Amino acid sequence: MILSFEKKLSARLGELNGKKLLVALSGGKDSVSLLHFLKKNEGIKSYQLAACHVNHMYRKTAWWDEKFCADYCGKLSIPFTSYRCDVPRYCAVKKMSFEHGARVIRYRALHDAAHQSGSDLILTAHTKDDLVETFFIQAVQGASAFSLKGISEQDGILQRLMLDISSEEIYEYLNKYGIAYVIDETNNDEKYLRNFIRKNITGKLAEFRKGYEDNIVSLMKDNLRFDNYLSEKFEPMIETLENGVMAVVTDVFNGLSDLEQEYILHRMGSKCFRFERRHLAEMQKILDNEFSVRCDLPDGYKFEKSDKYLRLFHGRNVAPFEIVKPAGAETLFIPHKGKTLKFSGKWKDAELLVRNRRIGDRIKMKKVKDVFIDMKLDLYTRDTALIILEKNVIVWVENISHDGSIALYVK
Repeated sequence: MILSFEKKLSARLGELNGKKLLVALSGGKDSVSLLHFLKKNEGIKSYQLAACHVNHMYRKTAWWDEKFCADYCGKLSIPFTSYRCDVPRYCAVKKMSFEHGARVIRYRALHDAAHQSGSDLILTAHTKDDLVETFFIQAVQGASAFSLKGISEQDGILQRLMLDISSEEIYEYLNKYGIAYVIDETNNDEKYLRNFIRKNITGKLAEFRKGYEDNIVSLMKDNLRFDNYLSEKFEPMIETLENGVMAVVTDVFNGLSDLEQEYILHRMGSKCFRFERRHLAEMQKILDNEFSVRCDLPDGYKFEKSDKYLRLFHGRNVAPFEIVKPAGAETLFIPHKGKTLKFSGKWKDAELLVRNRRIGDRIKMKKVKDVFIDMKLDLYTRDTALIILEKNVIVWVENISHDGSIALYVK
């Protein structure tokens, strides 16, 4: 008898013809069932399989999971690679929740493995259960209305083939073929929100109303259609500038309705971090300010409102830096700007210090800040302007000075 698991995945195999596939293999029931099915059909569809395991190094049995995956791939003659990532340490440094940090690390490792192996697609084993749990997680964490669209089926080279497959269908498949898999004991630890929701919400709802999951999935699909419509309409308004800065022209933004403005802010933020309603409120709070002003957002990002642009950028773009130009050097590359300074005349022979601005900077007895303001330069432009000093005296300021012996070139 052909199981529903096999029917649903068989219908998707045509998309994989002739491609190099990298399967994200945790060793759990979902990823093991996906890998087993794909291996069983590899000869029929002429794709090439490889697998990647990411060891999060957060529990003793993680090493057993890695060994299980390596042995399983060896048994099936599937090329295998593993990454060991100290997720707890990463989360502590980045001040992220474990779940968020693990996800960031995992996808980074998978994309690296795909690049190294020349894979066309990364396949993950997210299921209908994951989709429904994600809906409740996002709702509980205060997601904006635009975020309740769940897990996308396609994200670049990342593809999720099992979003319409339930755990019951997976267990049927595993039992039919007698397939072993590992169990992550932390799945029972309710300090993790997903586990709490699985044990106390989705499981009980399934007992109360069978098939409710399909209603949740339908709602998420409607939200995805809504998001796709808005994205097509408003995405062109978001410019991507140098150093990963996202920007919207302030006058254009001000001409939009409240709902449209909210979507633009959501779209910008969700490209950089896990965006929630509270982040939207923080961004909106500074919009009516008369002056250039910014606020801090998760993962080191900053949002700035100014006369010309609304900008979202990483804090490293405006972090203090200093670079010494040795005497005799004709050029100096500035990695923070992706630009090169070129020197001639006396400046070529001098040792100089290049940095961004500091409080109290003056040039020719005038405060640099005041000159910038008089020129109506945005806060971001002021904080990223290059300043050159000779023997602790400012001799050149980007956007202010016009000494032909110093020139700035794009990389």
